[in-house]
Amino acid sequence: MQEKAVSSVALIGTGAMGSRMATRLLQAGFSLTVWNRTAARAEPLVALGARLASSPSEAAQQAAFVLVMVEGDEASHAVWSGPDGIGAGLSAETIAVECSTLSVGRIEALAEEVARKSWRFVEAPVSGSLPQAEAGMLAFFAGGDFYDVNEVTPLLRSIGRVVHHVGTPPVATKVKLAVNGMLACQVASTAETLGFFARAGLPLHTIRALLEDTPVMSPIVAATTRQIAAGDYAPLFPISLVLKDLGYLAAVAEAANAPSPLAQTTRNVFEEADTWRSENISAVAKLFAAYLPERIPSL
Repeated sequence: MQEKAVSSVALIGTGAMGSRMATRLLQAGFSLTVWNRTAARAEPLVALGARLASSPSEAAQQAAFVLVMVEGDEASHAVWSGPDGIGAGLSAETIAVECSTLSVGRIEALAEEVARKSWRFVEAPVSGSLPQAEAGMLAFFAGGDFYDVNEVTPLLRSIGRVVHHVGTPPVATKVKLAVNGMLACQVASTAETLGFFARAGLPLHTIRALLEDTPVMSPIVAATTRQIAAGDYAPLFPISLVLKDLGYLAAVAEAANAPSPLAQTTRNVFEEADTWRSENISAVAKLFAAYLPERIPSL
């Protein structure tokens, strides 16, 4: 049993994030089985040594750990439920780790099912995007039993830099949604501020130098400024997913009767930017393009 726990992992969902996590697991020497709704997207991982399962259930059957990284609640229902779902393949010893960013309601439903069926379950949504996933620098927010989180931590550390055990489900999901709300607020504010400075006649290189010498500079502000300057809106965190997470966050705030005017305003801004939903979060800058001088064409 110990050998199985050390080596055998299933990963459900090999999209942009999942495929990078899977690559890290293979590089770390884990025996990896993968499943993806579109099987062809998992073929590069098979070429690297992964085994391709025909269903989530089959992937889970021989695994000590099952990691799930899908887009949202609908996809989560699809991979967990039914005779081909993850639940049909779990053993009493397997730890299922839900890394997807889901709604609190969905995590609560999973936690209830887990308790009813005596499965081992950890919620572990990630903070970080594609570059962090490639570099093994993701941060995990873990919710679950102390011993289950402790057992899964070495696995998560092979694809991330830190694991924060924040309590029991759905606390980790609440933390993740709040963090993403802060991120979206910073990006929107940065885009708006760059537009304001540009309208005031400041060239972009001056704006960047100015911000670097102020307390407002942060990794997010720096990255957003760099992407806007280059006109590079490759979807590291597409606006479609930003809107999904802000919607989940709004539901959490409403249920908790927690005032969230900044989060709601930020959500409204990104809803206006829905035209660019397949582009990166920084493409929200395009909302301000009409106000910018032509000497900054990248906006």
